[in-house]
Amino acid sequence: MKNIPLSPDARQIAALIIFALSAFGASAQTIQFEYDLKITADPTKRAAYLKQSGEAPSPYEQVLSLVKGSMQVATVVDKVDLRKDQYHINSTGTLGSVLSTVLADQKLLRDSVGTITKEGFVTNTYQEKRGNTELLIAKVEKNLLNFYKVSSRTPPVGNAPFTGRLYDMLTVGYQFIGRDLPAKSITLPVTDGRSLKTYTLVRGEPWEFPFDGAKVKAVRYYKTTSKDDTATFEVWFSEKEHIPLRSVIGLNAQYGATIQIDLKKIPAM
Repeated sequence: MKNIPLSPDARQIAALIIFALSAFGASAQTIQFEYDLKITADPTKRAAYLKQSGEAPSPYEQVLSLVKGSMQVATVVDKVDLRKDQYHINSTGTLGSVLSTVLADQKLLRDSVGTITKEGFVTNTYQEKRGNTELLIAKVEKNLLNFYKVSSRTPPVGNAPFTGRLYDMLTVGYQFIGRDLPAKSITLPVTDGRSLKTYTLVRGEPWEFPFDGAKVKAVRYYKTTSKDDTATFEVWFSEKEHIPLRSVIGLNAQYGATIQIDLKKIPAM
């Protein structure tokens, strides 16, 4: 192919583009986290609630109906992509072989995109899809957090007035990579793709987790509850890397279940 000479202006623009791309690539970092997901459930509680309320169970709730007592049900892989002032977290939860066969290989898919600031990862768009349910999208647009189903090109199904920082169920666990763990309670506006809630996380006790024959120190942070919000949430951050070693979500009384997520191995940072 014949080389076409570039004008000085074109050469300058091309050089800037190449420099920008090389700088962008040099600062990129992808860290993969793999977790075991365990559910402790009492199906009779959920069945009693559904009967009393007249609600129909969602397809994703079939997992709860199949769990007897405590059971490891899935593997979750989070890919955390850090690129200068932007982040992208992609999470895939894959059911174990038995449940995967029964539930036709349904997956939990979550995705978060936003900016990296001195206050941590600030969410712009969060997406979540639970098995055969519809894709849920929460997206910051001007002074609103808009909620969509299936596509953000359709009209929103709801919204919440919003200014400032936003977090989601993925970024909460990775907030302190490269930052100090809070010495006291912190308040975070968090979305799960359906709504916007305020989480107050209280710093709790330290503990040692066994990893690869050694002990890793971690600090527990737990969400406060109220009469209107009985769901519990806690996360254990390693003292050294500030990454989540364990997360526990206690679903409210209408589900009668607890979800525990444990990191399999600390990745190279």
